Amino acid sequence: MNTGKAVLLSTAIVAALLGVAGGGVYLLQRKLRHSQEAAQASAAQAASKADAAAPACGSSDEHRRAKAVLAPAALALERSQRPVLRIALEPMAKDEARASKVGGRAYWAAGREYPRGPQGRPLSLLAQVDLAAAPKMPGYPERGLLQFFIDSDDYYGAALDGADRGDRMRALAQQKGFRVVYWADASAPEVAPPTGAASDQLPFDPAKPRRMKFSTDYESIGNSDVGVNEALGGDPEELAAQYLREHPQTEENAEELADEVADYLDRSGHKLGGHPQFTQSDPREAGDRRVLLFQLDSDDEMMWGDSGIANFFIDPDDLARADFSRVSYHWDCY
Repeated sequence: MNTGKAVLLSTAIVAALLGVAGGGVYLLQRKLRHSQEAAQASAAQAASKADAAAPACGSSDEHRRAKAVLAPAALALERSQRPVLRIALEPMAKDEARASKVGGRAYWAAGREYPRGPQGRPLSLLAQVDLAAAPKMPGYPERGLLQFFIDSDDYYGAALDGADRGDRMRALAQQKGFRVVYWADASAPEVAPPTGAASDQLPFDPAKPRRMKFSTDYESIGNSDVGVNEALGGDPEELAAQYLREHPQTEENAEELADEVADYLDRSGHKLGGHPQFTQSDPREAGDRRVLLFQLDSDDEMMWGDSGIANFFIDPDDLARADFSRVSYHWDCY
């Protein structure tokens, strides 16, 4: 039966039972219509919140079905939002020592020991960020130079072998094959840093630096985050299956719909802050305080194993103190 006809019929029945005359029927109809409008407004608000929690890329229609699946978790997605600086990389005509970039030569000043790996080899500059020139990020220092160095061993300096035992994140924070360096003041004259590894021993070519271009955004928790099930109130795949049970007329099957939800919640890419993405699994345990500090993805000029992603994590209290000595470094691939 048509919903509108059902409402009017229900109104007439109630009116007849209560002996309500003309004006009473009108008032009762208004109340029922008001209830309908309130329900519709609530649904629209949930959809709006789902839109707000969406990644910046992709049109609204593109993720329409995924948003419908996640509508019950729209408020949870909104609460999980974090600021993020998305990074686009472009070639540099000439290397600049203090620029925000991937690869190239590192800014280095006299009086500080250059980072070296366990074998004594100079570490290679993976990336550096001029925080004064980048858009401001909550919790991050507002100035200074933040640098990431990695070794040219089999794991690109990450303690992935030690991470199989005990506290994984503690093992990944052992800055032996990598280093995170912060210069609160990078105005001192630079000195020539030692030459690092050759390009075939690294996931990128250090001789071809790429400049960082930033754009500010917000993003909600991603599909491979250790806390995603708790945040959404269920596994995204199960939410897709539940949606299909409640909407049997939907054309997609469970696998297709789950893939759409996973794509909607994908948090890959180059960025500062936001939520991490993994090709395998999150190295953090549930409830871990560490948040994403910096992420570099694979692209045409950078390859972490087989199309992997590298992540650096930090405790928010350490970030507030500009203490980068306990940063954990992890990467995984297909």
